[in-house]
Amino acid sequence: MTVLTVFSAKGGCGASLVATNLAVALARSAPTLLIDLHGQGGTDDLLLDLRCTHAWPELLSVASELTERHIDLVACRHAEGLVLLAAPDSLPDHLLQDGRIRVLLEALGKRYAWVIIDTLSGAWDPSLAEMSDTILLVSTADPPALRCAKRLLQSRPQAAQGRIGLVLTQISRGHPASASEVAASLECPLLAATPVDPRGVGYQINFGRPCVLDRQSPLGRGMTALARRVSAAGVRKPDVLSSAPPGRSR
Repeated sequence: MTVLTVFSAKGGCGASLVATNLAVALARSAPTLLIDLHGQGGTDDLLLDLRCTHAWPELLSVASELTERHIDLVACRHAEGLVLLAAPDSLPDHLLQDGRIRVLLEALGKRYAWVIIDTLSGAWDPSLAEMSDTILLVSTADPPALRCAKRLLQSRPQAAQGRIGLVLTQISRGHPASASEVAASLECPLLAATPVDPRGVGYQINFGRPCVLDRQSPLGRGMTALARRVSAAGVRKPDVLSSAPPGRSR
């Protein structure tokens, strides 16, 4: 398996959009599972137009003996083949520290080529950092988001060293710096950069149609390209992945 964790330094940067689109793109070529580790703020089901009546915490009690039947009872399946474990309506603070989450993720990894984790913004989870092959830090290029990203990178745990790659979203043509310059200022490998995409993002937010299914969507094209690159690289590291062109940077 390959574990990709997607998160942002602050809310509103589009991490869930990146996670859902990347997961749909990867699911086209290999078994892929997306797990939404948010609590009541989780929106991956809406972004994929899925009606989920169950959520991933229901699997914690059987994490050590997980079967395909357990997954089928809790997961939702997207038409493109993606399997989603949705966020619960509420999430007690202690639950994310529950050691059974690691057991669950390891068990899921035995059944899927790709496990995409859409997790909470603004803080590190050392356990997830240790489990992840690649950590995608999603940010817009505005000063508030970049300052939060810089601070987060400066506080990264040892387990995250060498595993973090930057995904810049909503890069406008008039931005004073290129995506590569922004990444250099953060001292973080650039994995993808996408321009402003109001049409594609609007369709996904309002109707649950992933941008990767829309050939006119710049975000969709960027996530499709990123999926191809991580698939070609197989596992691993952002510094290797970033040697390939990340697409449009302005």
